[in-house]
Amino acid sequence: MIMDEVIKKINESLNIGITYHISPDGDALGSALALLIGLKKYGKNVYIISKDIVSDDMGYLPCSSEVNGFQVTPKEDTDLVIVVDCGNLERISADLSNYSGTIINIDHHLSNDEYGNINYIDVNAAATAEIIYSLLKTMNIIINKDIATCLYTSLVTDTGSFRFSNVTKRSHEIAGELIELGIDNSSIHSEIFDNKPLNSLKILGEILKNIKVFFNGKVSYLELTKDICDDCEDVSDVVNYGLKIKGVEVAVFIKEIKDGVKVSLRSKHDFDVRKVAEVFGGGGHTKASGITFRNKTIQDVKELILTSIENELV
Repeated sequence: MIMDEVIKKINESLNIGITYHISPDGDALGSALALLIGLKKYGKNVYIISKDIVSDDMGYLPCSSEVNGFQVTPKEDTDLVIVVDCGNLERISADLSNYSGTIINIDHHLSNDEYGNINYIDVNAAATAEIIYSLLKTMNIIINKDIATCLYTSLVTDTGSFRFSNVTKRSHEIAGELIELGIDNSSIHSEIFDNKPLNSLKILGEILKNIKVFFNGKVSYLELTKDICDDCEDVSDVVNYGLKIKGVEVAVFIKEIKDGVKVSLRSKHDFDVRKVAEVFGGGGHTKASGITFRNKTIQDVKELILTSIENELV
């Protein structure tokens, strides 16, 4: 059993680095920090490897100060690196090019490349946090309020506040147990969703003002160019507004970044946006996926994405 292999390797290791995908979301950060706290309680020397820092809306997470962007490579004496919530090697928020030790890959994405020495992939998990929860329980690590806060954050973000189709009975059962441990679930929700800077809302207004629909109203399209905002981090969830339009099946949000273009895809019902993302080297879930293009214009990417979606709609 894969979980047994993971636990065996953790038991054999003393110094453990934990990392996740670039631009970590709530599931990546919550899973990593829950595992960090849990393994510290277990007696391991654990630390975070990350090129990224914590966004303001995730600053309430316990031990979030350990994600400072300074430790981008594994320390010399590292026995094990655990990567959570990351589908492929290129998207890891760490430089592992000179690391020759063991990598454990823990994820729930169907498109995972299984790049680890040990790969624990559960595509039925609504969030990677569900796997971390099971791992900690199996290791008899007591889940305290700090761990629970991290895990609940993961669940609420990766399930869209428990409204996405990836939610299962297990998701609700775990959430219920975490609430029983005394977390303030209402406060967590508020920190995540009701904590945006005023400027972000103004930019959101600019994006929504120019929303377009294509293919008989089945696809909504939103974009953010550098002339509107050169460095916006608090608008990634704008793509979900595209799904609120009656009749829309797929929402596309395209954003200009420093050296390319980032695409977020969301869908309702039966449309699999992961298929579109994988065509261009991206990935994710059937209802939520993403792609990063380098050295392409926003107009080029728009045409590529819309053409690919049109082909899938036929």
